[in-house]
Amino acid sequence: MIPFISGLDASVLQYLYTERGIATSLSFIGITELGSTVFVCGLTLCIGIFLVFRRQIPYAAGLAISVFGGEAAALLIKDFLHRARPEKIYQAYAETGFSFPSGHATLAAAFYGFLMFLLWRMMPAGYLRTAAILALTLLIGLIAFSRLYLGVHYLSDVLGGLLLGAAFAYLGTALVRKIERRG
Repeated sequence: MIPFISGLDASVLQYLYTERGIATSLSFIGITELGSTVFVCGLTLCIGIFLVFRRQIPYAAGLAISVFGGEAAALLIKDFLHRARPEKIYQAYAETGFSFPSGHATLAAAFYGFLMFLLWRMMPAGYLRTAAILALTLLIGLIAFSRLYLGVHYLSDVLGGLLLGAAFAYLGTALVRKIERRG
């Protein structure tokens, strides 16, 4: 199984490297920043404070578990596994740190995934809610793909990050439901 995954990782990396263009790379650098630690944690703090002031404590707690739990888990796994990033020749820009799981993919799935839950709960059913949830789903996919396109992660790093982030988004929503049942 490991040789298959390694081969797939290498094939995707090589293919995207050969297809990379400057304009598209610049676009994906902008998109990838929407999954960065600074951007996501900054928005998390802002939304969390807003939710606390609105006395929506269960949602603020769920958001914190989703994002900060996902980020902490990704950092612990990276530090434990020490997987090297793709070689510098493949990278559209220099990235440091270990590779597995992708922190950007983890944060995107955790943060924007939890926002989908918030929208589902707080917006009335209809086209606008559906469009917003689809837009967040697309954003998660674009952030994840940007990490591959820019050559800073392998496919397995990104898929691992998406799964980890989705698990923490789920934990955040489960916490909200548990608090609501007790309240």
